Amino acid sequence: MRYILFALMCLSAITLKAQDKLQFTEVNHTVNEVVRYKLYPTVNIWTFLKLDTKSGEITQVQYSLEDDEMEVYLGKPPKTIPSDAYVNGRFELYPTSNNWTFILLDQIDGDVYHVQWNQKRDSRMIIEIKYVPLK
Repeated sequence: MRYILFALMCLSAITLKAQDKLQFTEVNHTVNEVVRYKLYPTVNIWTFLKLDTKSGEITQVQYSLEDDEMEVYLGKPPKTIPSDAYVNGRFELYPTSNNWTFILLDQIDGDVYHVQWNQKRDSRMIIEIKYVPLK
């Protein structure tokens, strides 16, 4: 009797597991939209970076409970991209271990950029990371 009860419990657990996987798969197929804008948190709890995934433009968004909420232009990749090559999801930001630095990746061409945000205007920049082939 114990073996039958144990077998039924295992069977029902396997059935529930299969149903969970099926539902998860269905949800993944319905969420397939690429967004144009994304917000990335920084180590500063008041500051985010807003990325236009289509053009690579980045703005620094700072909010507070005071009246000095702001959004300032940080920059965009220096490379000229033809207007027909602008597509949502082209650019993605990746944090680094440096609190002030992100890496911007052009997911179509593979170009990478050093992105530095800061409260001081002179310390903000986006510069290309040059590809140097190994010899």
